[in-house]
Amino acid sequence: MQQISARTDDSTVAAIILGTIGVLSFIVQPGLVQGFVTEYGATEAVANELAFAEMLGIASATILAALIADRISWRLQSSLALVVAALGYMFSGLAAGGDMLSIARFVAGFGSGIVISISFVVVGATARAERNLAIYLVLLLTYGALGLWGMPTILDTIGLDAVFFAWAAFCLMAIAAALKLPAHAVKDDGHVAPDFAGFQIRATWPAIMLTLAGILIYNVSVGIAWANLFLIGVDAGLGEQPIADALLICQFTAVGGALGALWFAERVGNFWPVLVGLLGGAAAIALTLGKPDYAAFLIALIAFNTLWNFAMPFILGLAASLTPSGRLMSTAIAFQMLGLAFGPLAASALLGETASFEPVKILSIATMLVPLVLLAWPLLRRSRARVEAAAVSGGS
Repeated sequence: MQQISARTDDSTVAAIILGTIGVLSFIVQPGLVQGFVTEYGATEAVANELAFAEMLGIASATILAALIADRISWRLQSSLALVVAALGYMFSGLAAGGDMLSIARFVAGFGSGIVISISFVVVGATARAERNLAIYLVLLLTYGALGLWGMPTILDTIGLDAVFFAWAAFCLMAIAAALKLPAHAVKDDGHVAPDFAGFQIRATWPAIMLTLAGILIYNVSVGIAWANLFLIGVDAGLGEQPIADALLICQFTAVGGALGALWFAERVGNFWPVLVGLLGGAAAIALTLGKPDYAAFLIALIAFNTLWNFAMPFILGLAASLTPSGRLMSTAIAFQMLGLAFGPLAASALLGETASFEPVKILSIATMLVPLVLLAWPLLRRSRARVEAAAVSGGS
């Protein structure tokens, strides 16, 4: 039993590390999009298109990963994907803002997407999915906080090309963590491994489809906002370093959101955290309407990022609970990444028609509220299932 527990801990830690490597550039996307503008001279619309290229690569890879599942060893899939991501980052640096940059960003995203999908499945299919997802968020948000805060200085000092080369090196070093993953989710004898045992409910197809649709549209909203936060601050007349400082603060408060999810995960159901996260997220984006001063901008960033990372473990935890062994998680991650990809694309289309960020903000608010309707029934159904399971357990 101790050996099994040790293997479980090793694989979970490895998955959390790989999940952070998978989002090396996405988690600092506001700074990266601004870097495309300042370092490579791209327009705001083109910078969003470059963000879309990366996120489209991630989304495509997560769809492929969901189809492959664990038919091929997760260790082999992750190792090869890390090499692909490293090549994408390397070619991004070599492109130096040229015509090949969009393709290079897609390649980097594709490799990263495989890594993200597998790491989420391993973490999300554990018995304490919400708790482990929250721990994962704490690690990546700490990296994101430091990365966003230092991005203006880093870009001024070594340039965006060097950042891409450094990310390529990190991907190659992460192969050591990939080799610590479990090869498959299920043992050869067909029984679910202890790593993946836990509370599960068997959901109907309508509940599954509503959940996936809610995840997709929620992440469209997040993708629209997250890719443009730096540009929105600049558009409001704020300085680049104060904006970077605000992003640093909101990343650290987002760690608090993830820790809050960690605390609530074993004390409440999913319904209220998701409701608070979505309503609060919409309200936070609304604070950026018009030309917010620095105080309003800072509050908006803190509320948006904190509530995003508070709600996400519960939203993905809902998907993980709907099928045995959490196998819906890989599909949920694909829908999440599709939403994060099409968010910047929608923003790019709007920015191509108008120089104002107001339509972008309004679209983000609207798509934040729609998932409330889509997720309501699956969330209530899961809450009832948990109550019934607790009653049965207590009665026995």
